[in-house]
Amino acid sequence: MYDTDDIKRYILFLKNECGLSVTLHPCSEEEIISTSELISFNIHDNSYCVCVKTFRECQAHCIERQKRIHEKCKQGSFCGVCYAGVREYVYPIKKRDEVLGFISVSGYQAENAESYMKRTAREFGASRTMLSSVYPSLKSEMPPKDSVDTLIVPLCNMLELAYLKCEGEGSHKAGIVDGVVRYMKAHHTEKLTVDSIAQHFCCSRSHICHSFKQKIGKTVVEYLTELRLDDARSLLRYSTLSVTEIAYAVGFGDSNYFSNVFKRHEGINPSEYRKKFSTSS
Repeated sequence: MYDTDDIKRYILFLKNECGLSVTLHPCSEEEIISTSELISFNIHDNSYCVCVKTFRECQAHCIERQKRIHEKCKQGSFCGVCYAGVREYVYPIKKRDEVLGFISVSGYQAENAESYMKRTAREFGASRTMLSSVYPSLKSEMPPKDSVDTLIVPLCNMLELAYLKCEGEGSHKAGIVDGVVRYMKAHHTEKLTVDSIAQHFCCSRSHICHSFKQKIGKTVVEYLTELRLDDARSLLRYSTLSVTEIAYAVGFGDSNYFSNVFKRHEGINPSEYRKKFSTSS
């Protein structure tokens, strides 16, 4: 079967060595990204996008807009600005002429940023003050597209070759785990439990737990906690929200519990982490 290790290593090279914020956005029918560890590159990890998606209506709108991007990708790569004011380069992921998703190189400031934030606050219930406080964490300048093309087109080719190889070896049906991962990434700031996830996928709690641990190597709760802590670290570094506000924003129902979990993972409490790493103070 296809091997995604080289693709993963190349994406990490693009992120760590080239400074590009690369994410993969597959359509629901594809069988490479959604059923492998590449799904970990499905979410924008810049602090502004993390902040935007803590608001439920914004999160839903982001998911809905991806359908439009899939359609636009049929015309080739392009540069655009999302509804929240983030500039990005977008490249289609193809198998022959069929668009199976897109690659985003994101995290850049747009012109007239205030107008985007004002609209996002007005139409989707986000806090304009919160958005404004985190927006400067985005990069102010985009690299030239031809330079990015040189780095991203090989990734497009690697993915297409993986799809063609998979096709030649026969269809690989996705298990339930990839669906659970995508669901958790989209809803982890909400009140999720193992039981509610199992109910959503119409299967037993034990089946979810066993399948998830076997494929991901972590329990559902461990993975959910990691998603929430990733968001919390970004908000502590780049926002002026209180620790209690951050706890609720990322999905913890109790600020004391959040602080205890955070300290267990980081070795210091949220306030100490902010003092050590914050760029907003």
